[in-house]
Amino acid sequence: MDLPTLGPAHDALKAFVGDWTGTEDLAASPWAPASTARADCEYRLQLNGFVLVQQYRQRREDGTEFLGHNVFTADPRTGETLWYGFDSYGFPPETPARGGWDGATLVLDKQTARGVARHRLTPGGDTLTHEIDVKMGEDREFSPFLRARYTRENR
Repeated sequence: MDLPTLGPAHDALKAFVGDWTGTEDLAASPWAPASTARADCEYRLQLNGFVLVQQYRQRREDGTEFLGHNVFTADPRTGETLWYGFDSYGFPPETPARGGWDGATLVLDKQTARGVARHRLTPGGDTLTHEIDVKMGEDREFSPFLRARYTRENR
C-alpha cells in the first residue's frame, strides 16, 4: 500500500497559516439571535504538512463565546479538501465538509441532519474573508449566515 503524499491541496492550505483577528456579522439561527462578533483564528500546519489545525474563538456582543477546533486535510483519493470541525455547541462531525478551490476561494459544503452549510474562505495576503450560507431543514435556497473579515496579525 502506498502512503499518501503532500500535494497541491495541502500546499494551498498554507495561505491560512498565521493568527487572524476580525469582525463577524451573523444572522439569527436556532442557537443564537442575529449579532456581530469579534473573532480570533489561529491556523497552524501540523503532522509534516498533512493537516492544518485551526483554533477559533468568537465573542459576541452579549458576552457569549463560541469555540471551535477545526482540522483541514486533503483526501488522498480525490484531492478534495476535507474539514473536520468540533465546536462548543457539542455537535460532533458526522462527516467532514468537502470541497476545493474556486480560484482564490476555498469552497466547502458541510451536510448534517440539520441542513447544509456552504463555507467560502478567501485568503488574500493579510486579509481573510469567510462567508457561510445555509439551507436549514426543508429550505430550497441558501441564506446568508455569516460574513466575516479578518486581518492577519502574524505568520
